[in-house]
Parts: sequence; C-alpha cells; structure tokens
Amino acid sequence: MNSTPTLAPWFRLLRLPNLLTVPGDPVAGTLLAAAAVSRVPDGLAMAAAAGASLCLYAFGLILNDLMDIETDRAERPDRPLPSGEITVPQARMAAIAMALSGLNLALTAGRLALYAAAVLAALIILYNGGAKRIPVAGVLTMGLCRGTSLVLGALALGMPASACQWLPVLLAAAGLTLYVAAFSALAAREMEAEKPQGALRWLPFAALLAALPAVLVAAAAQRRPEPLIPVVYVFLMVMTLMRAWLLGGVMYRLQPVPATIGGHIRNLLMAQACFCLAAGSRGLLPALFFVLLSFIFPRLAARFYSS
Repeated sequence: MNSTPTLAPWFRLLRLPNLLTVPGDPVAGTLLAAAAVSRVPDGLAMAAAAGASLCLYAFGLILNDLMDIETDRAERPDRPLPSGEITVPQARMAAIAMALSGLNLALTAGRLALYAAAVLAALIILYNGGAKRIPVAGVLTMGLCRGTSLVLGALALGMPASACQWLPVLLAAAGLTLYVAAFSALAAREMEAEKPQGALRWLPFAALLAALPAVLVAAAAQRRPEPLIPVVYVFLMVMTLMRAWLLGGVMYRLQPVPATIGGHIRNLLMAQACFCLAAGSRGLLPALFFVLLSFIFPRLAARFYSS
C-alpha cells in the first residue's frame, strides 16, 4: 500500500510552469524604478516584492479553482479539487496562507509595496468573484494583475518625485497589462469552442510592438545609455517580437489555441528580460536569468502537462 504524500496535485493546482513567469514582473519594476532615480536597487526589497507577487499569484490560482469547483466537476474532473486529491478545506487554508504571506512579504518591501499588494489582492478577488465572466472586464482585470505586480516592485523603492521620472515603469506596466489581456482574450474565446480569426490573434503582438520600443526610448531619454546595452535590448526585443509574430501567424494556424497561449505565457519571460535591460547594466544578469527560464519553461510544461 502506497500512502506516501505527493506534491504533484499541488503542482497541478498551482500550474507550476506558469509560476516561472511571476517574479520577473516586480524584479523588472524594481530595476526600472532604481534606474529612473539613479539608485542601487535594494536586493532585499526586490526579493520581498518578488515573493509577494508569487504568493499572491498562487492565492489567485487556488481561489480560481475553489470558485470553479462545480464547473470542474463536470468538465475537468481530473483537476486536484474535484478529484479529491486536495480537499476543499486544504485549498482554503492554502489560499489564506498565500494571501497573508504575500501581504507580509510586501510589507517587508515597504508600506507603499504593501498598498500595491493590497490592490493586487483586490483585483484577484474581483476577477475570481465575477469579473472573469464579463468578457472585456475579465481579461483587463487579469492584465491589470500583472501590471500591478510590476508596479509593486517599483514601489519597493518608494514614490518617485514625478510621474515623468517613472515613465519607463508606467509604460512597462501598461504594455504588460495589454499583452496579458490580449492573450487572455484568446484563451477566453477558445474556452467557448471558438478559434478567433482576424485582428484578435494579432493583439498580443501589437501590445509588445508598442510597449518594448517605448520603454527603451523612455529609459534612454532619462539617462545616457550604457555601451552595448541598447544593442542587446534590441536583439532581445526582436526575438520577442518575432516569437509573438509567429504565435499570431504560422503557429496559430498549425497548433491548438492552448499551445499558442502557452507560447505567449513563455514570451512573458522575454518581455521581462527586455524591461530589465532597459534599466541598464544592473539588469543584465536578471535579463539573462529570465531568458534561460524561457528555455526551461517549455520543457517543464511538456513534462508537467504530459504527466
């Protein structure tokens, strides 16, 4: 008799591969904010902001499955909650623990970061409480969750002297919001047994095409670019845009919509790498780390979703 507990149901509940894309939002926000005010980023505050974002993301995933348990019983009975691999009380306690841990970690990063984390938690509750059933409101709320996560990291360094000083941060947050909202709209239509054609499938590419050059230009306008950093940024930006272009074009026609959504989620890591590089040489190592994660992501996803 095998009664050994396993973490596999929790990994499935939390959609383990997607968690790789979460810390990059606040890390990019912290680096962009630090570069804007010519400060050395506080490593502890950045790590706390990244941890807060990760915990709140996990809170949202668990809450989503708790709210949709009846639907999952009918349509996805193999999910951890309807299958009984994780009980509802266990999931509730885990959701509460993740929410409280996220808020506490945000407080470690500073009071302003805590306020941003509270807004993020409210958006997560709003989304799962009903906004996700409203077509436009649902995808925008999901996008705002990721944009707010980036702002959370920026606020770990405090409030800027002016909005202009924070322009790269705001542009990155807006681009992230629109990109996530765009591919979430594709995912929502796929759940309705439709495969969207025309302009909708190009919206993720359009969001990145607008955001990535804008962040580079705004960052360069604030300070003199360091040698080679803009060149590396442009190289990564072109790779990111090419991937988004293929996902909206050839790959969209050849593969199911869920595979396309997975590709866009993976591309978040490349966009985060670009945002880190816009902060200058201090963002080079984090950018390299997120690029490496983008290669790990499909392998982990293939192993995870095939198991």
